[in-house]
Amino acid sequence: MKYLSYIMVAACLFSCKKEAVETYQGKDGVSFFAYTYEQLNTTAVRSYSFAFQATQKQRDTLFIPMRITGKLSDKPRTVLLKTAQGTTATAGVDFELKEFTVPAGASKFNYPLILLNSAGMASNVYRIVLEPAETKDFTLGTLGQTPGINEVTEENFRYLKVDVTGQYIEPGYWIYLQGDFGDFSAVKYKFMVKTLGITDFDYNKIGSDGLLNFPVTLRNALAAYEAANGPLLDENGQRISFP
Repeated sequence: MKYLSYIMVAACLFSCKKEAVETYQGKDGVSFFAYTYEQLNTTAVRSYSFAFQATQKQRDTLFIPMRITGKLSDKPRTVLLKTAQGTTATAGVDFELKEFTVPAGASKFNYPLILLNSAGMASNVYRIVLEPAETKDFTLGTLGQTPGINEVTEENFRYLKVDVTGQYIEPGYWIYLQGDFGDFSAVKYKFMVKTLGITDFDYNKIGSDGLLNFPVTLRNALAAYEAANGPLLDENGQRISFP
């Protein structure tokens, strides 16, 4: 009986040892971050145009969501991005990458990518391909999809593509507006800006009211234009219309 008790105690200790929770070891990592439904993962391209701004700007900041993999820190830490293959923009001319201080205790943060309205922006679309650079505080973080709150999938990824220009180019969010505003064209976008007096038609800005009412306003304005001037054609010779 005494021998059996020893066996049971030993088995219990072995079981507890096997179930011990391991903690994260190694250098903390950092990666780009997005919710999967935003379709902003490594295969997507984010866009920015100086033409879409309400006032003319010589420089602006695009904030990029990022996430830390590993332990939280009670001290500020430094993160830096670098360009990767496929970049056509010129550092110091079209954009700037600077060290960013991550606040103590933060697990997510927004890196400020500085965009410069260079002379070439008026006639070119430049691409910036970014990835995290190694620093004294961080290496590349864990990549892939993970379940988030309320079953919303989150994704960490290594490369981020940004197209920047001074021209009217199709915004990344247009795919969500196409059913209400129709196919994108530069002429159509300029007409929308002139008619509605705003430059950003992201759903987060215009809301459900804008999505419902703006197409009606645009159809009426286009009918008035055509009555006075004839059909409005886009840069490809196609007639402008709103669904």
